[in-house]
Amino acid sequence: MNGRGEEAIPKRKLHFGYLVVSALVLTSFVPLSLGISCSGLFYPPIAELLGIEKGMASYYISVLWIASMVSLPFTGKLLNGKDARLCLSLAVGVMAVAFVWLSFTRTLWQFYVGGFLMGIGVGVLLFLAPSTLVNRWFAKRAGFYLGVIMAFTGIGGVVWSTVGGVLIATIGWSATYLVFAAMTACVIPAVLLMVASWPEDKGLEPWGAETGASSEAEAEDSQRANRAHTEGVPASRAFRMPVFYLLAVLGFFLNFGMYVYIMIPSYATTLEIGVAFPLLGATAGSVAMAGQTVSKLAMGAVGERHPIGGMAVTLGCGIVGLTLFSFATGSVAGYYAAALGFGFYYGVTNVMMPILARRCFGNLDYATIYSRISVVASISNVVGAFFWGTLIDFTGSYVPMFAGVIMLLAASIVLVVAIVRKSDSRATKS
Repeated sequence: MNGRGEEAIPKRKLHFGYLVVSALVLTSFVPLSLGISCSGLFYPPIAELLGIEKGMASYYISVLWIASMVSLPFTGKLLNGKDARLCLSLAVGVMAVAFVWLSFTRTLWQFYVGGFLMGIGVGVLLFLAPSTLVNRWFAKRAGFYLGVIMAFTGIGGVVWSTVGGVLIATIGWSATYLVFAAMTACVIPAVLLMVASWPEDKGLEPWGAETGASSEAEAEDSQRANRAHTEGVPASRAFRMPVFYLLAVLGFFLNFGMYVYIMIPSYATTLEIGVAFPLLGATAGSVAMAGQTVSKLAMGAVGERHPIGGMAVTLGCGIVGLTLFSFATGSVAGYYAAALGFGFYYGVTNVMMPILARRCFGNLDYATIYSRISVVASISNVVGAFFWGTLIDFTGSYVPMFAGVIMLLAASIVLVVAIVRKSDSRATKS
């Protein structure tokens, strides 16, 4: 009671889950953006230093994805059974060490070793940590917060690509790598202070687990969210379920088409409008990055309740964008529209794949299960880069690549329908 006879209202403390999200935003904005989005900035100076073609230097990103693929089964088990602070700190630390190693590059093999080290950290911070920890800490709106976290990879890509370009021009590529290493290392204290493995470690329930529902529909969503947090399918059983393989194929298809993003600037140089507007390709790449940021936020907000509709819209935008890339070759506005449409698809993978995996398998062995699906995604990134690059060289045209990705996206929509129906069927039986 206060002095006026009114009952005091207790102040609600900030749920620790929000600190976990803030730490994951930092890992997306700094280490991931520096390690992935800015990697291409260093290809020209490294190629000049080593006397090789830029294409040879660009194999760095393939080595990165191979490292991610190889390490994911082990890091997935580590995250599932050990302290998340330790796992994330090690991942960030490995990436900081990789930047330092890269600053001393004098041979091609040293450059590739740096990419391999980087891939180990990327695998944890991109594929495993966000989806695993958000699913543990949020019984409701997990998809929304995952979308926010992943959106910062795009925001960081725009910011740090500009900063990195300026740094390379002023202090050189080697010193820029050291700056990136210092920036990455500064994230470790935030991870140690703002991350916990489970809500129970802080004496808490997942956010939303006890929230009252104001309608029958909200009550049903709340019950489903609570079941997803507290129940799940054991990994040994999940690996024998058809829906696991459908998810793996979906991840392969979605990631196989991602290579188009890298080729947006190069494709622009083959068009008359690209010659007339030299910055068209670079600007279109930024437009696609903006599209993927919007897509991640949107799918995070609606993806859990409307997975089929959300995926159909975003993948449909990707199909429209790829069609415009093929036929709207004489219009600057058309090229930007194509990049924006493709960007909507480009941003969907790292948000919707975790949402669908949680819908199918719950949280019991989520990290172990999703790490195996992510291995397939990493394989797809590597194979896709070689396949589409070879196809472009063989045909002398980018259009076959666009047509191939359109078919993959159409097939992906069908797969999403099948996955959601199977997951709903399992939920009904249970």
